[in-house]
Amino acid sequence: MRGYVVFYRLKWLALPAVMAAMLLGFKSSAFGSGFGSLSSAVQMKRDAKTAKITPHPGAQLPLNLQFINSHGKRVRLAQYFHRGRPVILDLINYQCWGVCGFVQTGVLKAIPKLSAHLGTGYDIITVSFNPSDTLQGAKDKKAGYIGLAPRKFRHAIARHWHFLIEGKNSTSSAQLAKVIGFHYKWDPAIHMFDHEAAIYVITPKGKIANYFFGVHYVPADLNLALVHAGDDRITNVFDQILLLCTQFNPNTGKYTPVALRVMSLAGVGIVLGLGAMFFSLFWWERNHRRTTTPSTPPPH
Repeated sequence: MRGYVVFYRLKWLALPAVMAAMLLGFKSSAFGSGFGSLSSAVQMKRDAKTAKITPHPGAQLPLNLQFINSHGKRVRLAQYFHRGRPVILDLINYQCWGVCGFVQTGVLKAIPKLSAHLGTGYDIITVSFNPSDTLQGAKDKKAGYIGLAPRKFRHAIARHWHFLIEGKNSTSSAQLAKVIGFHYKWDPAIHMFDHEAAIYVITPKGKIANYFFGVHYVPADLNLALVHAGDDRITNVFDQILLLCTQFNPNTGKYTPVALRVMSLAGVGIVLGLGAMFFSLFWWERNHRRTTTPSTPPPH
């Protein structure tokens, strides 16, 4: 009982410490680097009404949708899906001077660091959701990223990073955006589309396997997502926890445990457990005091 009294007197000092530890835990480097798709989602500024991304894991893409590629040829989405080869998909506005360029740069920076090779291990599809984007815009975008890429990757990017626009009077990009949960809104104040930033990992059968929010994509995260998608697996919360606790080793070709990340995750779990214990004790003390405090007799 004495221990509880001491705890009760110190609880208002202990609670801020617990909350501070929780904040530090969630901002730890483990979440910043190993848990890319989730940590980036927390950091992104979300518009809860219209311009947001609603994840639809497992949703089937309409592979019969038609677009026009950067060579001016009409193509079906299904042409870019091959057995055993997942796809990295992103929707951008070729005329965007904001976040779209950062999304593309993030993808470009990840390509040399991935264990899978572009063209044999995966393909990339970039679709414009802006109906006013032109064929020349698609050509310029593709040429620009080929020029920025390391020389050894330029040929693969030229052949296997596909830039698409929709044809005249087409609604293909809008249909695709709806399926993947990508919502955008024209903002007349800035003369730009308002939307969030993300890329999508798609299985060879055209199902959404994983989302990566933000503009920085950790190669280890993306590697694991591509491996899962290549096996037609839809990433779940357990895969995300596994991703946090492992790191890809290019020498062995396997994912190995990372002690720091495991310890960080365990630390966050302990902090959350302590927070739950504090809450339960506060709740018990409050209800116990109500039931044991005698009522004040009425005045005479």
